[in-house]
Parts: sequence; C-alpha cells; structure tokens
Amino acid sequence: MMKRFFLSMMSLAVAFGVFAQTQQEGFKDLVDGRVDKAQTIFEGLVAKEPANAEYNYWLGQVYLVQAQLHRSNTWRDKAKELYSKAVAATAQNALLVVAQAQIELLEGKATEAKAHFEGAILATATKKNKKYGDPVILNAIVRANAGGDSKTGDVDYAAAKAAQSEELLGATPDMFLNLGITYLKRGGEFGGQAKRAFEKAIALDPTFAAAYWRIGKIFESQKNPEMYLDYYDKAVKASDKFSMSYLSLYDHYKNRDVNKAKEYIELFIANADKDVETDYFYADYLFRAGKYQESLQKAKDIEASLNGEKFAKVNKLYSFNYDRLKDSVKAMEYMEKYIAQEDVDKIEGEDYAYMAASYLKVPGNVVKAETMAEKAISLDTSVAGKVIIMDGMANAYTAQQDWVGAYKWMARKQEVKPDNSARTLYFLSDAAYKAKQYDACQTIASTYISNYPDQPQGYIFKSRAAVAADPDTSKGSAIPALDEYTQFLMKDTAKNKGRIIQNHGYKVFYYLVKAQDYQKALDAANLILAIDPVNAYGQMAVAEAQRLLKANGANKGTSGAGTKPAPAAGAAGGSGQRKP
Repeated sequence: MMKRFFLSMMSLAVAFGVFAQTQQEGFKDLVDGRVDKAQTIFEGLVAKEPANAEYNYWLGQVYLVQAQLHRSNTWRDKAKELYSKAVAATAQNALLVVAQAQIELLEGKATEAKAHFEGAILATATKKNKKYGDPVILNAIVRANAGGDSKTGDVDYAAAKAAQSEELLGATPDMFLNLGITYLKRGGEFGGQAKRAFEKAIALDPTFAAAYWRIGKIFESQKNPEMYLDYYDKAVKASDKFSMSYLSLYDHYKNRDVNKAKEYIELFIANADKDVETDYFYADYLFRAGKYQESLQKAKDIEASLNGEKFAKVNKLYSFNYDRLKDSVKAMEYMEKYIAQEDVDKIEGEDYAYMAASYLKVPGNVVKAETMAEKAISLDTSVAGKVIIMDGMANAYTAQQDWVGAYKWMARKQEVKPDNSARTLYFLSDAAYKAKQYDACQTIASTYISNYPDQPQGYIFKSRAAVAADPDTSKGSAIPALDEYTQFLMKDTAKNKGRIIQNHGYKVFYYLVKAQDYQKALDAANLILAIDPVNAYGQMAVAEAQRLLKANGANKGTSGAGTKPAPAAGAAGGSGQRKP
C-alpha cells in the first residue's frame, strides 16, 4: 500500500478560521498514510464550505490517492466530478484549473493539460511576478506530474516549474518530494537527482518523514540495508506517526527477526487506516511467525469481507501457508490465481521468483518455472537481486535433484557475479558433474586447482569428469587429469596408496587393451609395484605387458593388435579400476 502523494503544510499559509486546525490534521493524516481519515476530514470541510477552492483541491487529491491505492477509475471519476463543479463555483480558480489538468494528464491528454497549466500560471501572474506566476500553482503543477505511472507527466517540465518556485522562495517540502518522484519515473539511474530533491525537502523541514522514507526506498532498490535502515529509522524519529516507515521496517525484518517484525507491524497497524491492507499485513506476520493455521483463517476472514471487491494479494497468503504445510499443489494454484488477478505493474520480481519455485515443486511445470524466473530477473535491476533469484532457482532444482537445471542456474549466477571461493567452486563442480556437463566440470575444477592447489576436491572432480567423458576408455583423454591427481596424491603415499594404484590401473587398462601401447602399459604397471611391490594386479599387469612386448617385438605391436591381455589384466578394466 504505497502512499505516494504527500502534501504540503506550507502551501496554504492563509488562516482558515475555525477549520484551520482540522485542515492541518487532515494534511497530517494524508502525509502519514491515513488516507481514509484524511478523506473524512476534507469531505466534512467541503460540506461546510462548498466553494472553498483549497478544500476542494485537497479533497480531490485524496480521491486520486484512493484511485491509485485501489487501482480504481471510480475514485478518479469522483475527483474529476468534484473539480468540475468546484471550478464552476469558484469562477475558474487557478488551483482548481491545475487540478483539472492533472485529471487530463491521467487520461493521457498531455497537450491539453500543459495548456491549462500555462493558463493557470498566466492567471496568477502579477506585476511583480509576470514570468512565473504563483508558487502555489507551480507546486501543484509539480504534484500533478508526479502522479500516475512512469508514462504519465513530463519530468523536464515539472523540474523547470520546481526551479521557478524555488527561485521565488515558494518551494515546499511537498513540492521537492513530488519532484523526486517525477525523477524516479525515468528509472533507477535517476536516483541521484531524486535523492537530492528529497534532501531539499528535509532541509526545509527536518521533520518531513516522507522524504527520509523515500531516500530509504532508493537505497532499498540498491539492496543496501545499512543505508535504507538508517533512513527508515530517521523517518521514524522525524514523525512517529508516519506509517510507511514501520511497514518498510517490517518488510526488512519479516524474514530475519520475527520479534522485531511483530513490533513494526503492530506500529504500522496502529498508525495506518484500518482496512483490508492492515488485515493482510497482520496475516502475513502470522505466517512469518509459523502460525500457519491462524494465518489461513485470517486470509479466509479477509476474503469473506471483500464483498466482491478485488484483492488479489489474499491468494498469496493462501499460497505461502499451503507451501509451509507441504501442500505444493494448492500453493501453486493459489499463486497462479494471484499472478492472474493482480495488476501487472504491482507484481514484483520476488513474486515471479516464488511462482517459479512453486512450479518446480509440482512435476510437469519446468517450462512455466523457467518463464517465471526470467520475468523475475528482468524486473530486478540490481546484480544482488538477480543473484538471489538465480540462487533460489538453483536451490529449487537441487531440492528436486534436477541437476541439469541446478547447474544451469548456478552457472548463470557465476556469470552475473563471479565467485571463486572454494565453497562455490565445489558446488558448481558437483552440479556440473551430476548434470553430465563433463567439459564444464573439468574447466571449473581446473580453476579450483589453480586457486586451491593444496585441496583435493578440484583434482577429484576433474579426474572424475575426465573419466566420465570417455565412458568406454577408448580415447584415453582422462589420463592427463589422472596424472595431475596422482601427482597431488603422491604427497602422502601411505594415506593415498589405494587411490594412486587405482589411477595407475586405469592407465594400464587403456594402454594394454585400447591403445595397445605395451611399453606404456608396462610403465604404468611398474608404478603400481613401486607403491606396492606385492600388488597382485600390478604383478600380473607387468607379466602381461612383457609377454605382449615380446610377442610383438616392439613397444606397440602391430601383428598383435588382436591379441587379448591375460584374464587378470582384463579384469583390471572393470569399474573398480577404471573409476577414480
């Protein structure tokens, strides 16, 4: 529940008689995220003074916030109707003309809206200020361009009007806040300009919590918890009634510290409107606390209270709880309902990532899982975020013992954020080997050996993959890897005696049976006897190699190509001797 519109106390410096304090309370409620309470206050003010331009303006702004929160054109239509009547009742009041132009912007009528903005500026120009008009009007124009989605409004135009208001010393914290929001419409790369605008709001009013919170959101998008937690705490200190700070802190702690999460969600509920959203967040806390049946009941209560109104997020509650209760099918089905029912621009990368993991838990949904994962990655602009998604996919495939999928995502993660730690190289080598990606396994294992030459794992994976890549031992391509492994093992011949003999035995078999290079077979057999002079296999291999050398009269016989080794040598080719 993003309270994106924050209002200015300073833009209405005129005294409003007996209603002034009530109006300030309405502004404070709207600033702090209590939109329903603000609506009640401003509706009461307009009922008492129907022709008051400022009251009508801010009531319409409340309706537009509701429209954004509920994704409902009905609320926008209410604002449009309100402004139309108020403009007529106030003889084309300039502030209300700007409000009407704001509706035009939301309807996609950018040219008409800009013309009306300029008309309002001209209408408020004075002899002293012929060029820019009234700062209150300029500030309202900035606010109008901050509303709507990333395609709504003109960022450069809003920035120009903000600069003019600042020049006239009429800029307010609210105006700078909205200027920052307009910059963010251009994407994360404009976070610096947005942050500077928010900082100007704070410079004007150090208690303006919304600006601290907005800076925190920028750092959160960059996956920088040290900085965003600092700004959320600053927002709380600036105003202990600003609800969104508590919700953001809850989001941080909900998977880290359930006790802190409980503290912050209760503070959020205490300071926010009591509605289906606050019920949802408390049900989410119950889930995080492991109270799955209680959370499910809360979800059912929410669903029963909707009276046909759309609230897609309740399906996430069902999915999360059923997943923990080991009902993967229901978890998948409810998450599918969420994805199908939710507005596309409200679905986050982590939702798609969770959907992907849910698909992998139900057989037959691999393609769907991959599609969801790609959507998740495309939505996350940070390397850290992409890595988390890829890691989640790799873990999900590993849990299913689908090693092809596990290796694929581990490798993608390695490309995005290379990590040559021993732990990462071990799991990457292991996944590649189990996925039968033997060439890749050897390459990874070579990096392992290069970085950690005194650890055995790299040599083991490389030799295993090399042997597996030549399943019938016809190429002998595994021998260099086996020799490298043997050289490592020779550091402690007593401890590694059996493995060393097995490696040499592989070579004996290849040279004796496959390559028929009897001299090399004899050399390998002698290496076995050098380690264990009484080794029966080594003795038989030496005798057989010598016999074949004598029979063929050369290091590699030609006439003896069809000669079979002695039975003992043939036995050496079994899996016990060939596999490292």
